[in-house]
Amino acid sequence: MPKSVKTASRLQEVSPSGLREFFEIGAKLEAKGIDVISLGIGDLDLPLPPFLGDAIADAFATGHTHYSSNAGIYELRQAIADRYESTYNLKYTPEEVLVTCGALEGLLDIMLGHLNPGDRVLVQDPAFGYFANQAKMAGAKVELIPMTPDFDLDVIRYQKEFETNPPQMIIINSPCNPTGSVASRKNVKDIVEQARDHDTIVISDECYEFLRYDGQKHTCSAEFDYDNVIIVNSFSKAFAMTGLRLGYIIAPVHLMQPIYQVHQYNTACAPTPIQVGAMRVLSNPNAVEGIIGTHRNVLDDRRKVALECFKPIKGFKFTYEPVAGFYLFPNVNETGMTGPEFAITLLEESGVIVVPGDQFGSAYPDNIRISVGSAPPNRIREAASRISKFLKDK
Repeated sequence: MPKSVKTASRLQEVSPSGLREFFEIGAKLEAKGIDVISLGIGDLDLPLPPFLGDAIADAFATGHTHYSSNAGIYELRQAIADRYESTYNLKYTPEEVLVTCGALEGLLDIMLGHLNPGDRVLVQDPAFGYFANQAKMAGAKVELIPMTPDFDLDVIRYQKEFETNPPQMIIINSPCNPTGSVASRKNVKDIVEQARDHDTIVISDECYEFLRYDGQKHTCSAEFDYDNVIIVNSFSKAFAMTGLRLGYIIAPVHLMQPIYQVHQYNTACAPTPIQVGAMRVLSNPNAVEGIIGTHRNVLDDRRKVALECFKPIKGFKFTYEPVAGFYLFPNVNETGMTGPEFAITLLEESGVIVVPGDQFGSAYPDNIRISVGSAPPNRIREAASRISKFLKDK
């Protein structure tokens, strides 16, 4: 008899991804010939920009298919540092930039490099579910801090937590997945300063930095304090290259050293041809501006179509209209269903995938996340029509 398999204790507090359940059900429905509209996945259906695709193809053709430096190609790290200086007047060196296999690898490297079992970590609620679960994998005790009703960071709540029992780390995310909100500059500044005063590390996930609308400004958390802030960012969303897995971390040397040590044993390097492609794009400001501008316009149009279609639906309540990213986060409790009940029933009966709010924390279980990143306007309208019929038949 084989020995019984024991799960690692570090996984005891880690929740399996509920997102996958919906995609599995959707795949089974599609296998039966049912037309499924996915408004669930945080991905883009936009093609790889030609300039970027050509740069990556050229990297393959010219032999850039071997290991790069473990930390990433030096010229790419310099280009990232240069962008932060020109955009935010932040002076980083290439040694303070680490290129990772997507932002997710970077986040896990940070958790494993800076957290000990029992450390206290505060995570905004709602937020991308991986934040809390990756911290738990490092043995940390995670506490969720609800956002304000308009989905901003709640300065007073953080202040109380700092004064009561200062955490080892806080994790914030602006622009925010799943709400599509942008944190106010004042609140970001206040929280970063509170964290600095209590020797707390701030992890700031800024992966949706470029996808802002209606004149919204982005606040980089490192603008207010250099010594306790770690920036996590990615090429995935702005450049429509989610499957190419390229992200990066920016942090002062004393915070970067343990992260880099974990990274060394986690991976050899991010894919070299993708690094080369990204380096060449960042070296061409006109290309960057053109790519991001095109993607922003497409996603802004979808956002407007989605609001036009979903706001009139009886039972949907929008306490906040998104100004960033490609998500809507309405409350559905007036339908008589919780978020999970609504999402699973809608999928099974109408073939539309949305994600319940309990996948992003505990404060908004009656909300759902609607993603339009992979849904052109005609599919958004069709999904809204199906949802309206679904609710009318109830």
